[in-house]
Amino acid sequence: MNYLAHFLLAAPQARARVGQMLGDFHKGAVDALADPVWRREVQLHRAIDRYTDTHPRVLAVRGELSAPLRRYGGIVLDVYFDHCLARDWTRWCAQPLSEFVAEVHAALLADYAQLPPRMRGSIDYLISTQLLLAYREFSGVARALTGIASRLRRPSPLPQAAVELRTLDASLNAAFVEFFPQLQEFVNEWRNTHSL
Repeated sequence: MNYLAHFLLAAPQARARVGQMLGDFHKGAVDALADPVWRREVQLHRAIDRYTDTHPRVLAVRGELSAPLRRYGGIVLDVYFDHCLARDWTRWCAQPLSEFVAEVHAALLADYAQLPPRMRGSIDYLISTQLLLAYREFSGVARALTGIASRLRRPSPLPQAAVELRTLDASLNAAFVEFFPQLQEFVNEWRNTHSL
């Protein structure tokens, strides 16, 4: 899952949301993090990624991507699932998306000085482009994938992925609607067995 889903699946506190994003930037041992909330959320972030990457429904829909895109299927589906989440937000969260995003931005800025430089750069981009809100529109997906491609070491088909994703929208959205409640249940069960 990508940023928006991770923020939504975080515990409903500011530091937990920061910890979920930190999961993309802290690659070492979780014990190296001093904050217990961050440790737990980075562990959960990793568990969410493993669950998603091995889920049969996600694997099946990944197989629908063309061969050039399939290699980047994890990235493509993470971004597109955030699009599915954002455009049908009221189905998944009672709080308006704009309020939720404002809270996430405030949490990230509150801990900004303590975060790794690469993460601070991503926070700057996330806020300046209003990426989480932009996911509601298809153009936000295209922009996100182009941005990711610019950070990769090798050329990739990600900037051209938007055309293919538009044709697969019904199938991808159906996969998300089936998968996301199962992911939410997984997260609830994980929290029940990994309390602070």
